[in-house]
Parts: sequence; structure tokens; C-alpha cells
Amino acid sequence: MHDTDANFMGLALRLARGGTGATYPNPCVGAVVVKNGRVVGSACSDRTGGPHAEVRALRAAGGEAEGATVYVTLEPCSHTGRTPPCTDALKAAGVREVVWGVDDPAPHASGRAVAQLQAAGISVRNGVMREHCAKAHEHYIFHETTGRPFVTLKSALSLDGRVACPTGDSRWITGIESRRYVHQMRAQHHAIAVGVGTVVHDNPQLTVRHVEGVDPIPVVFDSRLRMLELAKPPLLTPRALVLHTDAAPGALRTKLADLGGIGICCAADNGGQVSIDSALAELGARGIRSLMIEGGGQLTASFVASRRWQRWCLFHAPLVLGEGMPLLPGLSWPSVEQAPHFTVVGRETLGVDLLSIVEPVPTKT
Repeated sequence: MHDTDANFMGLALRLARGGTGATYPNPCVGAVVVKNGRVVGSACSDRTGGPHAEVRALRAAGGEAEGATVYVTLEPCSHTGRTPPCTDALKAAGVREVVWGVDDPAPHASGRAVAQLQAAGISVRNGVMREHCAKAHEHYIFHETTGRPFVTLKSALSLDGRVACPTGDSRWITGIESRRYVHQMRAQHHAIAVGVGTVVHDNPQLTVRHVEGVDPIPVVFDSRLRMLELAKPPLLTPRALVLHTDAAPGALRTKLADLGGIGICCAADNGGQVSIDSALAELGARGIRSLMIEGGGQLTASFVASRRWQRWCLFHAPLVLGEGMPLLPGLSWPSVEQAPHFTVVGRETLGVDLLSIVEPVPTKT
């Protein structure tokens, strides 16, 4: 890889990372058109249904795209979906070379772009800054390769590991800087989930407010549709997905549909709650690329126990709550050695709070 490759692909990566959930279920790709060592066009993917990054960058370059090199973070699409293939646009523009970071693992895409572009006399190089590009598109790649959404846990807790006072009060444990960061996380996830306990006590909005972005799809884990027994059930958006089990009464399932929610019947775990594996399979089958777990404690504990998560963001606030609600109610291990261990991949100060980002320790093969 040349230094010029790193510079231009780095620009494409910044464009890709600047996108939010507006492109779901497609990834937000970055593309840069380079002619004689000069950037003549650049763009990220448009909103869902709009032109992809390559097409927007080529339009920005205009006639200078002929004979140019195009840097793209993800393999260009070679099939017709909501828009025509990007490979066709690259061929029509007369580019000389296409360079991309990571191959598209989707069955209808992977590898096809190479053959199509080379058949048109266009030079192809792939794997440039592969790890960085894979990171930028991790939600998309994970879903395409596993069939499940990429799961990010989010927890706000006191120094003594409590997520709420004994009364249930938790607003606000962390400061505005942390809350703004969380809303940025919301904007970068396809869906956001809470447990029925959080709905009953807080009736959260689950929207993007402190930053610009698209609201994620709300998901509620409610095995028996208990939230619909409230005197004033929560307002459900037409996109809201409610995961329940066979234990949910038929009358409440009908009420859910009348309120505009979409019920999804999942298998139950040994405790009668929605099985995490079943939930992720159902959401993945519906094209949900990524899922942010916002709360509450029981739901987070279920994900930690199942080990079905990829990243955990813990926001530590400089206060103590004493006999408050624990972070992971009901979970325990007989020894430190047997407790799950994680890898710290990042730490950041947000105002007075400390953000720790951890990931599971890779399983030994």
C-alpha cells in the first residue's frame, strides 16, 4: 500500500463514518475520485433509496472521472436493488482504476465486482486498509455473515455499580456530554431495545435528540405483553417491534396490532422470558443490522449471560447510589476466575464521566 492509498482511503473512511442510520439497511459507504493526485469528487451514501457513494462521487467529479482512480470503503455493488449497480456507473464514467477496502460478504455481491470491472478493462485493487474499512462497516458485515444484528450494550452507572436509586430514579446519572454521546450511538444503530420494565417505569422515547440523525427502530422485550395492561399503554410507532412469547394472551396481541405495534412471537428461555437467541434470529431475519440495548438491568443481564453481544459501552458517573439497583440483577459467578472477562478497547472522558468500551475476549479455537 502506498502513502497515497492511505490518504485517499482515509478520506473515504471519514466520509463513511460520518454517516448515520439514514442509509439502513444499506451501509454508509465513502467514495473518493482521484485524478492526477487530486481529489475531484467525493461523497458518502445518500439516504435509503438514494444514490450510493460511488454514484454521488462520480457526479461530483463530472467529466474528470474519466481515467480517474476511485477509492471506495466497500466493494461496489454489482446488482440491481433500490438503485442500479454501481459497477455500471463506474464503467460508464470511464474510470481507470477502482480501489476498495473490504469485500462485500453478501451472497449476491461478493467477488462479482472484480469480474465485471476487469471485463470492462478497469484495473481493480482490493484489501486496501481492510481492517479499518471492516471496522467502519462492522454492523453490515456482521449481519451478512451471521444473520444476526451486531449488538451494542449501553449502561450508565455510578461508581459503586448502581444504575438507579432504590426508588427507581435514574435521571440523570450521567452528564450532558455522555447523553449526547448516547444519542449519537442511537443514530448509528438500526434498532434500539429496552425491556418491559423500562417501558413501564420510564416510557422512554428512544429517539435521537441531542444530535442530528435518524431515529432507530424501537424494540421492546415483553414476553407476556405486560405493558399493554397499563391503564395508559405506551404510544407505539408504526415501526415498533414488540418481542413476546406464546405466553402472551391473544387479546393483548390483538390490542398490540390495534395500537400500531408489530408483534413478533419468539421462543421462551428457561425462565419464561424471550430467548435472546430467538430474538436475535427473528430480528436478523427482518433485516435488522444492528441493535443497541438501552436497558433495563434485566435485559442487559440476559444479554451478558447469553454472551450474545459484540460491544459494551459503560458510562461511569462520579457519584455513589448505595443501596440502589445493581447493573446486572440476578447474575453471579462462584469465583473471579469463572466470571466473564472482557477486553478494554477504549476509554474516554466525557465531561465529568468516564466511558469504558469493552468487547468479549475472543474465544480460543
